[in-house]
Amino acid sequence: MYQTLFRMKRMKPIFPVLMTILLLLSVGCSKQEEITSYTVPKTDSGLAPAGSDSAMAPAKEVRMLAAILPGSPQNWFFKMTGSPEQVKAEFDRFVQFLKSVSMKAGKPEWKLPENWTQEPGSSMRFATLKVKDSDPPVELSVIPLPASSNLNVDLLSNINRWRDQVGLGNITEAQLKDASDTPALDTELFTVKAGDQPLTVVSLKGKMAANPMSRAPFASGMMGGGGRPAPGPVNPPAAAASPVKFETPKGWKPGRSGGMRKAAFNITEGDETGEVTIIDLAKDASPLLPNINRWRGQVGLKDITEAELPKQSEQLKAGDLEATYVKLIGPQEAILGAIIYRGNLAWFVKYKGSTKLAEQEEARFKQLVQSIRFK
Repeated sequence: MYQTLFRMKRMKPIFPVLMTILLLLSVGCSKQEEITSYTVPKTDSGLAPAGSDSAMAPAKEVRMLAAILPGSPQNWFFKMTGSPEQVKAEFDRFVQFLKSVSMKAGKPEWKLPENWTQEPGSSMRFATLKVKDSDPPVELSVIPLPASSNLNVDLLSNINRWRDQVGLGNITEAQLKDASDTPALDTELFTVKAGDQPLTVVSLKGKMAANPMSRAPFASGMMGGGGRPAPGPVNPPAAAASPVKFETPKGWKPGRSGGMRKAAFNITEGDETGEVTIIDLAKDASPLLPNINRWRGQVGLKDITEAELPKQSEQLKAGDLEATYVKLIGPQEAILGAIIYRGNLAWFVKYKGSTKLAEQEEARFKQLVQSIRFK
């Protein structure tokens, strides 16, 4: 016993030294924890977590008005969804709005109805229009996506996806050609002319489950599901389920994902905010230069030519794949973007938001892109 006490007394002065060493080691380790690994599930349904309010929300009766303005290199999508009574009240204004649309420098312009307001776009949206004093809020989204060489494929795939969303069956190409040229609320498919340019319009009444905004228009080649869906959000097409793995920089918080958004992150520092998204689209309908010019337009920069692209971009390595990276600083906000082509898909990694955060997070954004791997 005396021998044991003697040994304890001799060891006692060593404890503070050991504790100091352990603290230094822990601090050193914490500084190295810059990234965390994140894998997108192979069958991402776009649903909210089990048990959440949005996952359990019952389908509601809705009216959808949606139109497609064909273009090159992009199609333009205009979509309004709300209760049947709300949308019915806006039908005539919706049609007059479509008739007022014109294209200038590759972008749409329009005359805004008196009781509508306009907000800047975000992420994939070019603009958001809202009906004043509507409760619940009724809004119209304007979204561009690359067009293919086959307009009927673009029209049919998106119209059938919209029909699926409200529980209606698919139509055929023959029915598409028989669209009425007389707009009417109860006519499911008709055309409207904006100047000399025809728009294909749907007016659909049915039931829609929660979180319809997660299902944006498809680029060409990304077909919607067929037949009448079961209650709840429609699963994304098989092409969108491609597994992707990457490392998420520390401090980035999970954002709104689902549908084409394979992942999303929010970055905040004081009043500065930004969002990072990872989206996949069909490769054949996602040419490099038009998409980069689309991003440039979103931050107020002029289009560039094919010859100018190498000087305005750089190549990053994502495993054995090449990623074309651009840094776009506009008058009010910035975009950091990378496009990776793999198989029949084009993967878009994009930061949009505060210029200050873009400069601060650029190295970590590149790290994210370079960490991307596919199975």
